[in-house]
Amino acid sequence: MKTFRFLRNGAMMVLALAAMTACSDDDNDVDLKIDFNEMSGVAFNNDGYWEDVYNTATDGFSIDGVTFSHQASATEWEGYTYYSWYGFCPSKSTDNNDYSDGDWTSHQWGAITGGGLSGAKDPYLLGFWNSSEDINTLPTPPACCITYGGGAFDPEDVYVTNSAWGYYAMKNGSAFNKKFEKGDWCKLHIYGVKNGRISGKVDVMLANGTDILSTWKHVDLDALGDRIDMIYFQITSSDMGAWGMNNPAYFCLDNLEIDLD
Repeated sequence: MKTFRFLRNGAMMVLALAAMTACSDDDNDVDLKIDFNEMSGVAFNNDGYWEDVYNTATDGFSIDGVTFSHQASATEWEGYTYYSWYGFCPSKSTDNNDYSDGDWTSHQWGAITGGGLSGAKDPYLLGFWNSSEDINTLPTPPACCITYGGGAFDPEDVYVTNSAWGYYAMKNGSAFNKKFEKGDWCKLHIYGVKNGRISGKVDVMLANGTDILSTWKHVDLDALGDRIDMIYFQITSSDMGAWGMNNPAYFCLDNLEIDLD
């Protein structure tokens, strides 16, 4: 931000004050900014991710009246219990190491950036999309969705990046997916929903050939529409198989802004 030491005349002062007022009015257009630093009732374990991520009794969590979807399940098989989850998981993990030769399941919780938009240990959301979900119709309900308990809202913007697992899987390849090369791609699709119908869509490239997103990317959400009821997320990829998308279906979010007017 530039600081002016003096103003030469009254006209310049009027112009400066008008500019400051315009900036203030623009700032007031956004009523709610969620940077995930204040998550009442959300506890983190020693590895930096939400301790209730595998709690099957938890079907989501709310921050300032905004609800983020979450679903966990447990399956018994030959005396063992296997847990899985979809939706959103709060995280402040700084682990962005490459576990391509190890156990990614135990290290799925980090953003490739090593933290949120403001740096290490800054909380953010890890999203895990259910890749069996139909991408041609509106799911009921979507695995990864955001709603506001107070009613309709205007989406403003958000920041997006890859998870560490998603990034390294596309960069290096794995037993389940190919190494991304020229012509390969992976997209995050962000949809708005109003009155039960899709009101708009924004696409974010998580990978374009060997250019794989590794920083926080600002995404304008205006195209999703006004006074919408829901935002939901899906992922598509050039690497497809008999069971759907091959590369891991993760993404990360930070600094969501919505207008409640």
